[in-house]
Amino acid sequence: MIYSCVGRYSETAYQIPELSCAVHSFEELCYVINENLYSLGDYIISDELIRFIEVDLELKDLAEFLIRKKRQPVEFIMSILTYGHFLTESRAEKARQIMSSMEDIREYVRLISRADFLKENKRYRSAILMYEHAIELMKEEKEKDEKQYREVLTKLGALYGLYFMFDKAYECYHEIGDEKKSLMCRRLSMSRMDYADMLLIERPPEKLIEEVNAMFTKPEEITVLESRLADGGEKGVREYAYRLAERLKDEYRRIS
Repeated sequence: MIYSCVGRYSETAYQIPELSCAVHSFEELCYVINENLYSLGDYIISDELIRFIEVDLELKDLAEFLIRKKRQPVEFIMSILTYGHFLTESRAEKARQIMSSMEDIREYVRLISRADFLKENKRYRSAILMYEHAIELMKEEKEKDEKQYREVLTKLGALYGLYFMFDKAYECYHEIGDEKKSLMCRRLSMSRMDYADMLLIERPPEKLIEEVNAMFTKPEEITVLESRLADGGEKGVREYAYRLAERLKDEYRRIS
């Protein structure tokens, strides 16, 4: 069976930044909503969307109906999905059950779910916005889930690092008490002179002397390599160097 498209195809796309997508037609809008039921938030219910449906898609009757459903999120979304022929009755009922089950879930939980999805699909900029919004909402909670809060800050810090936003990454790692990553990000966010000044201010003299001496001390791994080379064991040197390289790569991955 062939169905004709509902409404008009709009040359001007309706942007949904929270999902990193844009739609031109009613069918595209339904598809995007149906594929993101678990992560939809209040952002989907907007005057801009209603205007797009009324003016750009020329579906005035649906737009007028949606205006009356703005305070009923489930009915608002289901009114879009069941208008026309996009969903069968069974799929529409399943969508309604999903939406109803999500009503009692806090907004920041939906945001985290959406951000995780975006992150997994390498849409990092949009994921950052979602995690940031989730953190803001979690801070307003009187009794927030501290474990979940720390996990979100960890994810956010890693994403900031991808975009060289080391000052923000530092704030995330510093708040959760990850000294190694917070110090690394703080260093990367500074000029050499600023970093040197920080060391002079925050490090006691004896600690500075110890660190400077360590910088000029030959690493133990290099000493082992030189010893094995001197013994003429080329195969052993290669095996040791390979294991050393793998260990250093693992350490780097844990940092990033």
